[in-house]
Amino acid sequence: MPGIKNNFDEYWRGLFDNQRQNNIDLLRAIAVISVFIHHAQSTFGGDFPFFGEYGGQFGPQLFFLISGYLISASCTRHPLTDYAIHRIFRIIPAYLLFFLGIGLFNGVISWDNISQAPWEFLANILLMQHLFPKALLHYDTLHVTWTLTVEVLWYASAPLLLWRRSLSTATVMGITLFSSAWAYAANQHVFDGFYPGVTDVNPGFSYLFLANHFFSQICFFAFGAWIFFHKDRLRKVNPFLLMMLAVLLFILRKYYFIYNPIFITGIGLGLLMLAGINSPAFRSKGVFIISEVSYSIYLCHFPVLLMVKNIWQISGYLGVAVSILLTLTLSVISYIFLEKPAINFGKHLTKSKFPLSSTSAQKNLDTHPGR
Repeated sequence: MPGIKNNFDEYWRGLFDNQRQNNIDLLRAIAVISVFIHHAQSTFGGDFPFFGEYGGQFGPQLFFLISGYLISASCTRHPLTDYAIHRIFRIIPAYLLFFLGIGLFNGVISWDNISQAPWEFLANILLMQHLFPKALLHYDTLHVTWTLTVEVLWYASAPLLLWRRSLSTATVMGITLFSSAWAYAANQHVFDGFYPGVTDVNPGFSYLFLANHFFSQICFFAFGAWIFFHKDRLRKVNPFLLMMLAVLLFILRKYYFIYNPIFITGIGLGLLMLAGINSPAFRSKGVFIISEVSYSIYLCHFPVLLMVKNIWQISGYLGVAVSILLTLTLSVISYIFLEKPAINFGKHLTKSKFPLSSTSAQKNLDTHPGR
């Protein structure tokens, strides 16, 4: 099958071709590295500055901003059916690979389990597990999938929110007010009654399922979308000034962090994103590779960390190094043999009806569809 082999060769070479790299790649790499550091520290111990403690919040929120920016481009430039097909073939194949593969490997997914909890299994297949706590807890194989539910809900909301192909500042302020009200109320346990038998058993589940609900996170997507629609008139803002303001907000975090998540961290991340957009592209093959395979890294890194520590009994710096190597290996394999072919197949399904733009900007957006 020479055609398929040639495609795989092309995907492999493309992984090292960073001529199309931009600073969104850099931001995505920073996001996934911060999450990895946070989970590595929680698994192996240590005291890594900032990301060790806050990477589990910083990374997902930065991912949400990036998604807000890129999905705004995708859903406003493609017909709705094409947009949906692109999203499905972007996130579902790799997710199913790791969810089913790791679940079968560690015994969480079995015929007996599925027969006992079929609806919970279906919720996981459809990436709706964060809305149904028992579904996520019963099949928690990847330990990060709550963010995927949040992401999918953004995919569904974006065409409705952006139907006028614009996003006003007033709308973003309204979304932020609603999001903040939900997050604050959830932190005060106002909504705990929504999940009886869950939040009362473990108070931490109130934070996981209610404080981290899509309604709390939608402001981050809205910030990214607002930057996309207003980026042309924001081009002249000095990136160094933006970066300094972002750093200042992170330094002052302890003074405003009265509930979590809080929209102010999203403003800081928005300043960071805009600083990247307004700066010359930082080109690094290593950063580009991490960015390209970041989705698979995100999906598989936590189970890998736990396997290396608990099953292989490797600890310390060696355990972290082995985890990095194994995570990157699995992610590159997933990217070349599944992610990239699935993305291109989704484009092929839509190209016959609606030819995609061949402009460099459109190529870049199709190359970076969300995460």
